[in-house]
Amino acid sequence: MTHDALLAAFAARLGTPGVLLDAADKAPYEVSARHGRGQARAVLRPASRDELAWVIEQLAAAGQAFVVQGAATGLVGAATPTEAGSQWVLSTQRLRDGLEIDPVNRSAVVAAGYRLSDLNRAAAEHGLCFPIDLGADPSLGGMVATNTGGARLIRYGGVRENLLAVEAVLLHPPGARVGSTRALRKNNTGLDWCQLLAGTLGAFAVLSRVTVKLHPVQRQAATALVAVESPAAAMALLGSVEQALGEFVSAFEGLSGPALSAAVGHLPDVPAPFAKAPAYAVLLEVSSAIGPGAGFDLEALLMAWLESQLDSGLVIDAVVDKPQRLWRIRHAVSESVQALGRLVAFDVAVSRSRFSAFRARALALIGAHVPEARVCDFGHLGDGGVHLNIVVPRETGDAAIQALRTAIYETVVHEFDGSFSAEHGIGPYNQAYHRRFTDRPTRALAGALHRHLDPAARLGNVRLD
Repeated sequence: MTHDALLAAFAARLGTPGVLLDAADKAPYEVSARHGRGQARAVLRPASRDELAWVIEQLAAAGQAFVVQGAATGLVGAATPTEAGSQWVLSTQRLRDGLEIDPVNRSAVVAAGYRLSDLNRAAAEHGLCFPIDLGADPSLGGMVATNTGGARLIRYGGVRENLLAVEAVLLHPPGARVGSTRALRKNNTGLDWCQLLAGTLGAFAVLSRVTVKLHPVQRQAATALVAVESPAAAMALLGSVEQALGEFVSAFEGLSGPALSAAVGHLPDVPAPFAKAPAYAVLLEVSSAIGPGAGFDLEALLMAWLESQLDSGLVIDAVVDKPQRLWRIRHAVSESVQALGRLVAFDVAVSRSRFSAFRARALALIGAHVPEARVCDFGHLGDGGVHLNIVVPRETGDAAIQALRTAIYETVVHEFDGSFSAEHGIGPYNQAYHRRFTDRPTRALAGALHRHLDPAARLGNVRLD
């Protein structure tokens, strides 16, 4: 089938909203959230699972390469077409043919194109939520593909821990559907498509529907921004609060002094929380589905614990405030540091017990490679995730940055047995490091799956072999 004939077939089946050809219409789908832009042959936007399967069948039959794109909030370029202009973009934006809440089972079956905010609005009517907390508003399909974590992973786990079932469409056989939408918490009957498709960036199939667990909405929460002397003190504080307040701890976020200062400076209406900027700070949240009217006051518990930590000297200072105000500071970090210079960002993870040692080692490496760099790191200390944001002068050469990147990744993987991609997944941006740090047997198995499910290598920009 010729290109024109293929376009005509898509237009006839999907209609005008389903096929975008003009440069201005395609442009928003050609831009990566962080890594440049590409060029799409066209943007296809099916509005149902049947249309999705049909589009994939047509693309496969015509030997066409394509990338799948949800809300385009990913940070490794996996959903962006290449600059060559040979790939189609298959957008799931209009794939919103079903969002079903089962309040008794505390689960939801959601078409892949719905966004996190859509699901939470629907779930809130039943006093429930999908508690993966992010600064962005991704699609549910994208969240599964990246196995999204977020700030409250310490309490709820990531997407994989909250995934009950997936339904997906294959390229081989073209348009075949696999998986299910069964909302079962117990189902040990063999291969689990959830485990295969969560976290593999859509490399094996195209997600069409996902079934997730829901949790009760938290009816009270208390937050504190706490100043400590060092990351080591922050980790000691984590152990203390988990002992004292247990399962009520829902977030434990670390912010270096420079990261905190950058965020506050970016928010002109927010006063500095401390008279003197601390070397390190922690945003701590405790929450409960039990309402305050039941005689249970979380803020009082948090205040009592904080007083004990101030008395012990582990806490230097603390500010207790409304969650929205303190979380606003935390969520402003990423945007604020980008205004300071050229940003070199890392998304890594180590075990909690090795965080302080890793950070010290990373700071030494940064000082050796780019002495004038400013480190504005923050992270999900409760789960060992570290967003090592480094601001370097805009004139810093690419070679120096690449050398630093390799040194940090070598250190986190080989010296600290950690991960070079904690949350963002694998994409063109970090594909080479996947090949470098993933063992050969794992890559061989992934390659065999690739060759079976996508023998012509037409799906996406990610190869896990």
